[in-house]
Amino acid sequence: MPVTTDFISNKLQVRSNHGMVDGKEVIKSRTYSNLKETAVDDDLYAVAEALADLQVPAMEEVLKIETSLLIPGV
Repeated sequence: MPVTTDFISNKLQVRSNHGMVDGKEVIKSRTYSNLKETAVDDDLYAVAEALADLQVPAMEEVLKIETSLLIPGV
C-alpha cells in the first residue's frame, strides 16, 4: 500500500553548550518556527549561523525538524 505525505511544518533548532553545571553538561536550544516548505538546507544553516553570531555561547549544532502527515493509499 503506497503512502503519501502531507507537509505540516518545518522548524529550525539551534543548540548551544553552556558548560558544566553541578557535573552535568547544560545544552540550551532555541527553536524557530514557520519556515517555508521550500527552504533549502544550506540557507537554513546560513540563517542559523547568523543567529548564532548574535548569541553567547557559540552554536554547537543545528537541527531541522520536519513534520509531515503520513496518509495511507487506498
